[in-house]
This record gives sequence, structure tokens and C-alpha cells, in this order.
Amino acid sequence: MSNPGTGTTLSGVVDRMRGAAKKAVGAVLGDDDLKREGELHREKAQAEAEAAKLQAKADREQAQAETVAREREIAVERERLAAQSAAEQQQQRAEIERADAQRRIAAQAAQREAVVERDVAAQQRATTTEEQVAAADRVAAEGEAARLDAEAAKAETTAAALDEIAEESK
Repeated sequence: MSNPGTGTTLSGVVDRMRGAAKKAVGAVLGDDDLKREGELHREKAQAEAEAAKLQAKADREQAQAETVAREREIAVERERLAAQSAAEQQQQRAEIERADAQRRIAAQAAQREAVVERDVAAQQRATTTEEQVAAADRVAAEGEAARLDAEAAKAETTAAALDEIAEESK
């Protein structure tokens, strides 16, 4: 990238002055070649000045294009980072939801297990109560059977005694 404010401009000024001088001398002397040479120096200076302007413009456009390209790269990188961040956040949310679901499942399983344990304990208590009632009924039945056996034995004794009295009275 050349700077139009340094040697190129100085050389262009020198060429213009040299061209003007040669053109003037050629006009005074009537030397068309010298006059033409002066005109060529002036044209060369103008061409160099125009080339310097065009080069400066090209340099500015190149710099602007590089800036635009860099801004696009930055925008693409921002989008990539945003997408990556969103994906990481989504993964974290999924992991949190998965952990919550596992905790809920474990809590539900614990509740079901507690209900089953309560039911088993209640059934055991009921069974024990039923066994106790059955045992009490059995004891009562055995007592009743013993009482009835005693009454039957007493009745037999009475019947035997009555049979003896009836036989003695005959």
C-alpha cells in the first residue's frame, strides 16, 4: 500500500515542473520535440497521481472488505457460540429433568413400598387378631365341651342311679 502523500507525490510534482519547464522552453525555442517531452512529463505525473489515487482507493476498499469479512467471521463465531451455549443449556435442562424424574420415580417407589409394608403389617395384625379370636373361641368351645362332658357325666350318673332305684323297686 503506497502512500500518496510521500515520494510518489513529490516525484509527480517534480515531473510536472520538469514537464512545464520543458514545454515552455520548447515553445520559446520552437522545439516541438522538447515541447512534446514536456507534455509527456506532465501526462506521466498525472498518470502517477491517478494511479496513486486508484491505489489508495483500492487499499481502502481492501481494508473495508477485510473489515467486513472479519465482522462476518465474528458474527458466525457468535452464532456458533450461541448455538453451542444453547445446546449445553438444553443438555443441562435434560439432565436436571432426568434427575428430577428419577427422584420422583424413587419417591413413588418408596411410597408404594411403604403402602405395601403398611398393608402387610395390617394383614399381620388382622391375622394375629383373628388367630387370637380363634384361640379364644377354641378355648371357649373347649370349656363348653368340658362343661357339656361334665353335665353328660352327671346325667349318666343320675341315669345310672335312677336305673338302680328303678331296678330295686321292681
